[in-house]
Amino acid sequence: MKLPFTFKEFVSKPFAAIAILCICGMGYLYVDSNNAKEEVIEACQKDKKVKDDRITKLESDVKDLYDKIIEISSAKN
Repeated sequence: MKLPFTFKEFVSKPFAAIAILCICGMGYLYVDSNNAKEEVIEACQKDKKVKDDRITKLESDVKDLYDKIIEISSAKN
C-alpha cells in the first residue's frame, strides 16, 4: 500500500505531519468512544432488567403482606 505522502514531505512540512497524526489519533478515539458507549448501554440495559425483576418481586411481596394484614385484621373482628 502506497501512502499519498512520503517521509521527505513530512520532513519538509512538519505541521502537516503533526496534523495528519492528530487526525488519525482523533479518528481512533472516536471509534473507541463509540465502542465504549455501546458497552455501557448494554450493561445498563442488563442492570435495568435485573432491577425491574426485583421491583416486580417486591411489589408481589408487598401485595401478599397487605392481603395477610387484611386477613388478620378481619379475623380479629
